[in-house]
Amino acid sequence: MKKFLLLLGFLSAFPVSAEAQSQSEISAIVHGEGLAKLNCSTCHSIGLSGESPNKDAPAFRTFSSYRSITLIGWELMNKDWGEHRKMPQFQITADQVRDILEWIRWVQPVPHGRRLVQKNCSQCHAIDMNDDSAHPAAIPFRNISVFYPVEALEEAFAEGIMTGHPDMPEYEASPDQITAIIAYLNSIQENVRQ
Repeated sequence: MKKFLLLLGFLSAFPVSAEAQSQSEISAIVHGEGLAKLNCSTCHSIGLSGESPNKDAPAFRTFSSYRSITLIGWELMNKDWGEHRKMPQFQITADQVRDILEWIRWVQPVPHGRRLVQKNCSQCHAIDMNDDSAHPAAIPFRNISVFYPVEALEEAFAEGIMTGHPDMPEYEASPDQITAIIAYLNSIQENVRQ
């Protein structure tokens, strides 16, 4: 019962979207975060924002920009850190590697950006490749680059979007959230702006 209550507390703090639908996937993400806190947070920033305590240790949320999650799993299982020789030696099971990888996937910009737009924008905008916007004046996000360069939205998010469809609520985002939203929007663009 105590584990269930802790899981509910976690879920209320971090809304989980379609990327983690099953109880086992959610449990793996929660367990992976705990393992990362215990084993990795001394050097790495393991969350959705913040700088790594060790300037030479990349933040978990940046991993997908320079190596595949599969490669990271192989490195963990084989204790092969490449040029990063300062990694501590610790025992880790295949299940623990799987759970840490689920956490790493969860904090990457594209899935995080999707969770943000799902929470804040999906009431009006189509946010995926095949859905329809609920609000007739709301541009489907997959087509946004037809009207605006996606990167140009970065400033609008930073200052608080106050335009769009007439009844669009104001929305402000942190720099890390903006990076994630832009990464997600770029990942779903159907058309290239002419």
